[in-house]
Parts: sequence; structure tokens; C-alpha cells
Amino acid sequence: MKKVLVLAALLMLPLYATAQEQESYTYSPSFIQHLQYCSVYSEEYSTTIPTEDVNSPYLKVRSTEEVLGYLNNKCYTKSVVYSYDLDKDILKIKCGLTKAQIADAVEKMRRVNDEKTPEAKRALQKEVIKMIENPQICRIKNYLEE
Repeated sequence: MKKVLVLAALLMLPLYATAQEQESYTYSPSFIQHLQYCSVYSEEYSTTIPTEDVNSPYLKVRSTEEVLGYLNNKCYTKSVVYSYDLDKDILKIKCGLTKAQIADAVEKMRRVNDEKTPEAKRALQKEVIKMIENPQICRIKNYLEE
């Protein structure tokens, strides 16, 4: 269960990072637009995320979020999480999204930016986690398990 909580926190990095930098809870408008059209794009977020470790209660990380473009009727994205504390990549997620999945995610991302409510943020988090946990959509490489 602890692994799932840490993984969920890492998956939500753009939500943590942007919330610290702006009065928003989601991905940037530029990222959302590029995802909507599946046009090649990349951006980085640096932040700290809470851990359950009393010796190091926060982990300093950088997340690189990329839209890679279409291949075989799917839009591919890649997220790489780098830990400054460990000086290495700790997580990589590559997803292949259908047009319907993109439309749903983009709608939820925009709703969070517009409404700025905890309910909208939870709906987006739930959708992102659901997609990431589906091996037919995303592949996860967790370097902390090695």
C-alpha cells in the first residue's frame, strides 16, 4: 500500500508543482493545448513531495512531461521523474492514449484550471491514476523497485 501511495504522489507531480507556482492545480495551458492536438511538446516541473520517511520528509524532484505525437492512432506521452536527492531518474511512464481518452483528460484538466476546486482536482487525479494503472494504456518503470 505504501508503494502505491508513493507512486500516486509521483504521478501527480504536475499537480503538486503547478499548485506551488500558481493559483492552479493542474498542467499548464500550453501542455493541455499540445495534448489536445497531440503535438510534440515538453515541459518540466520542479517541486518537493511529501514522504512518509521521518528522516527525509520531503523528496526534491523534477518531472519532465512530454507529448511525443501520434503513432498507430494513439497519442503517446512520456513522464520522467528525476530525484535530486538520489541523483537519478526514479520513475518513467509512457502512455498511448486514444482520442476519446485525450478528450476526457483535456476536459478534466481545463475544468481544474477554470474551477480551482478540490473536487475538480480529485476528478483529474482519479482519471490520471486510472489510466496509468491500466497496462493497456501506460507502462511504468519504477526505478525505486530495482
